[in-house]
Amino acid sequence: MTPALVLLAVLVTAGAVVAVSAREPRLAVLGIIVVLTGAAYVVEPMPGVVALAARLVGSVLAGFLVWVSLRGAPPPTAGWRMGWPGASAVAIVAFAIGWLAAGTMGTALGTLAADGPAVGAAAALTGGSLVPRAALGAALALSALAAAPVLLGRDALRLGLGLLLLLAAAGLLRNAFTAGTDGIVELGLAVLTAVSGAGVAILVSRSLEAFGDLALRGPGRSDAAIRHRPTDDAHPLPPTPARDGGRGRAGRRAPAPDPGAPSSGRDGSDWSPRP
Repeated sequence: MTPALVLLAVLVTAGAVVAVSAREPRLAVLGIIVVLTGAAYVVEPMPGVVALAARLVGSVLAGFLVWVSLRGAPPPTAGWRMGWPGASAVAIVAFAIGWLAAGTMGTALGTLAADGPAVGAAAALTGGSLVPRAALGAALALSALAAAPVLLGRDALRLGLGLLLLLAAAGLLRNAFTAGTDGIVELGLAVLTAVSGAGVAILVSRSLEAFGDLALRGPGRSDAAIRHRPTDDAHPLPPTPARDGGRGRAGRRAPAPDPGAPSSGRDGSDWSPRP
């Protein structure tokens, strides 16, 4: 069972990479569904069937609500400018740091628990189990990937997915260090996941209804309103020959030259024909 759970932690990390780097919105949501669903099962010992079922329902419901909110969304979005290669590099480095740090923490916990036996995930970590190491590595990778969308994101969907990644990372940290599992706590985490997904779905829906896209804007600012704003009469544009059709600055067309009037050269000499 241990190798399967380690591979599941790797799959969760890969889903996080897809969630932050995919330009297709629905593909990014599919990645977050993999993250939320798989993160609940990277734990040793495994909780009861009822707790696992509750976590599964909450994770799928959260992802489904975000998926439904994307109806009418423009197909391409910005995604992470580093692309999937950069996101993969960040995830691999963070996963390795978490994996190595878990070994050091296990040694420290084993020293502190010398007077009494450790229980739950703490016992697995001090005993050298790979599952808590994988859970800690995946938690650190998810936190590193969520930093850019949460702190620098200009996309409502990416901001919401980054927050969901942080929620999944918190669950993985709990799986790595908790001393036991509780059905009530698992049920509460399932409800929290579903409510968080509903919040992200509302954010995405409001952005699409108000502006027609997913770009984040400041209060009272709308790109559409700026593009379609009529010219302010108090600040008219300066007249140009191309804009006013040859009219003067006062709005009157310049009078046509008189054919019989004498014309002068640039130096002031008279060039009119003499009788």
